[in-house]
Formats: sequence, C-alpha cells, structure tokens
Amino acid sequence: MKGLGAGIGYATLVEPLWREITQIHIPVAGLPRELDGYTIVHLTDIHHNAVAGRRYLERVVSEANGLDADMIALTGDFITHDPGRMEACLDVLANLRAPDGLFATRGNHDVGVDPERMRAMCRERGIDLLNNEHRVVRPGRERSSHWRESAAPGHGLVIAGVEDLWTGHAQPGRALAGAPRDLPRVLLSHNPAVADLLTPCMGVGLQLSGHTHGGQVRPFRRSIRAFTDGTNKYVSGLVEGPHARVYISRGVGSSALRVRWNCRPEIARVVLHPG
Repeated sequence: MKGLGAGIGYATLVEPLWREITQIHIPVAGLPRELDGYTIVHLTDIHHNAVAGRRYLERVVSEANGLDADMIALTGDFITHDPGRMEACLDVLANLRAPDGLFATRGNHDVGVDPERMRAMCRERGIDLLNNEHRVVRPGRERSSHWRESAAPGHGLVIAGVEDLWTGHAQPGRALAGAPRDLPRVLLSHNPAVADLLTPCMGVGLQLSGHTHGGQVRPFRRSIRAFTDGTNKYVSGLVEGPHARVYISRGVGSSALRVRWNCRPEIARVVLHPG
C-alpha cells in the first residue's frame, strides 16, 4: 500500500510539475541558409487551472524566456473548463519575449471564450491569435553564419494558424491563401490530425501541435489509447504526416485526470535547418 500511495503521489504531485526542456532539430524544405538555426519555442496545452496555477505558469514563462527563441508558438488549450481563467492565463503569457513575436491558435478547451473576444485579449498582450490565417515573418536578428545583411529584407517565413479541428473549422487552405510561394511555411494547429488535411500544394514544411499531452499516462512507456483519442498515429514527438512533418509536444499542463506518468510536461525548443 505504501508503494501504491507513493506512486499516486508521484503521478499527481511530482511529475505534472516536473517540466522537461526538449530540443529538436528539424529540416524544413525551402528554408534558406540565412535562416539556418532559426528557433521556435513551442508551448501548448497550458490548461491553466488549480494545478497549473499562476506560480507554475510564471516558471514556465521564465524557462521559455531563457531559451533564446526567435519566435514563440502557443498552440491552444490555454484553459481547461473555466473561461474565467483565460484572462489571467494570458496576463502571465504576456511576459514571454521573442524578437519575432508570439503567435497562437485556439484549442478545443478554449471554445468557452468567444473567438473575437479572445483575439482582442491576445492582441492587448502582444500575442497574435491566428484563426485560419497567416503572417509573413521577417527575422529580426542574425541566426546563422551564412547571414548576409543585404539579403535579410528578402528572407522570411510564413507562420499560419488554424482553428481547432474539433470545435472550430480548421481550414489550412484558407490559412495559407495568398502566402508567398517562395517562403518556407510553418503551420500551427492544436490538433495534430490537421496534418491529414494538408495537400502537397500547400507547401507546409512543418506543423507544430499539441492536444494529446503525449499520452499523459504511459505505463511501460506505452500510451493508453483512452488518453490519445483512440489513436496512436499522432501522439508525441516528430512524426511524418502525409505531406508534412509534425512535431507534437506533450504540453506543459494536464486536463481530465490531473496526472502524468512517464510523460513529463514539455517545453519544446525547435531549431530549424534547411532540408
């Protein structure tokens, strides 16, 4: 019984708060050598609640700010069930810092907040919420030994974001409509299954997602299907989708059962390379 109690205590009080910083190097088709080493810090599934409270979130922000990111991507599920927590969550996230900006998408748990109201709340805090739309980002600092000052104005990348697949209308084609064809494309989507909606002509080089919490509970290092929406296709880490690579973060919070086992919360540092 003591062992069982210790295991429950670890899974509910220790691992859900024991963050891991992961670094992944990903080749992106069409990325110019001037952007070799471009870095995106990816935060997802914050689930601001009684467990992932303000103090916890402040630590997440502090750690993320120490990772020398060019850009920060926030891919949804800022809250769990209480829409009243959204503003407090965004207040803390407003302290994130990256020279090329903070970009976000909504998750299925964010549906309780009106999308336009959430967009306004994000805008007030310097976060660009992307609802089936894109932005062209021109890097603001040197990231590579190949950098040429004369070439800098002509280089950049497209950051697109879609609505949640379950509770919104995820439309990657609409999100990328009108985007420059000569720039590499990164797609933000809360739900990784949006990768199945991509087509070759969309030209997405990388998709960043969350949603699954990496399985959240993984006895014997294997995910329980109930924690991954019944599928093991897109669960955690770097996955080859039909037409784009997908990086699925385990997220920094937890929902439903506030428990993690063999699946620590994750802050992902994604480093892009030509490929």
